[in-house]
Amino acid sequence: MPSRFSSTGESYARRRFLSGLGAVVIGGFAGCSGRVPGAGPKQLDTESVVQEKDDPSILWRYPPRDGDVDGIGYAEVEFERVVRREHRSPAMQLEFNSTIGGIASQSPYEGYHLDWFRFRIWPPESYEEGTSYEVRVQPPGQWDDFSVYYELQPTVRQTIVELRDADTQGTILVPAVFDPGGGRLPESLHCSFTVQASRPGTFGNTVRVADEGTLPLDHVNATG
Repeated sequence: MPSRFSSTGESYARRRFLSGLGAVVIGGFAGCSGRVPGAGPKQLDTESVVQEKDDPSILWRYPPRDGDVDGIGYAEVEFERVVRREHRSPAMQLEFNSTIGGIASQSPYEGYHLDWFRFRIWPPESYEEGTSYEVRVQPPGQWDDFSVYYELQPTVRQTIVELRDADTQGTILVPAVFDPGGGRLPESLHCSFTVQASRPGTFGNTVRVADEGTLPLDHVNATG
């Protein structure tokens, strides 16, 4: 069953970074990526679709679909809406989506379960230099091994959203708020994901897929 959480409105948008989200653990900075389960998984290619207008999103399907045959699953970073606050600059609500199995797959891709996923987002370097921003994430509640943390790269700070030891099929939706404080929203966000999935059984196997892209937000800023 999907695990979905949505913003509770103004009170949610005003929370300090990750405060009150007890299931979220701040895992550290550069070089602290968490344990990657499994060894030697097969690497899969992706098919990516970027939606630029209305509700911008990046959708990655894997492996690329053959005709009308769906693959193992998909990952997505999607703009949801602009959160308006009185006397403050607007914030931006996002959603991370990892879907494995179920309606997302059919023969010969049935039977896979999600092992773990990791999403990363970071603004352009020019934005990072001039803006102090926060990212607040609401975790899926039934998993203990969920974490949100920063990694400091040479020129930018990356926000990482990670769920380990999931062992499930279906859709996991993780809402987030990108809050520029008193500044402007970025014109784009760089996004990447890594997913590992396994199919149990005598002839089962483990696959891993990773890709990245840029979420366009010009339309959001123009209308916001």
